[in-house]
Amino acid sequence: MPRIRQNEEKYAMNDFVAEINAQCGRYGYRSQKSLGNALGVCQATAGNYLKNPDCIQFGTLRAMVKLLRLDPMVVLKALGYSSKDIQRLRAGAPAAEDRAGNSA
Repeated sequence: MPRIRQNEEKYAMNDFVAEINAQCGRYGYRSQKSLGNALGVCQATAGNYLKNPDCIQFGTLRAMVKLLRLDPMVVLKALGYSSKDIQRLRAGAPAAEDRAGNSA
């Protein structure tokens, strides 16, 4: 089924959870308990993060990225960046807000 623009956010979150699950298997975290222990959260919290990735705390997200070496493109899309924004970041071009004259 082709992806449509209206569901882009949903697809990004599904891709993010799929990336977490794939990397968990790759690095040997076979259960929510083992993932939770590695992240410093309980098993139930790790499960909740996988069911509802919108609730992941920033510190836990950083720990996930370090622990599982998640694909930066998948993480950035889950955070709301578009493919065009990510391409600009790769090329070293300023972000859209910077081009509009806003200072960081």
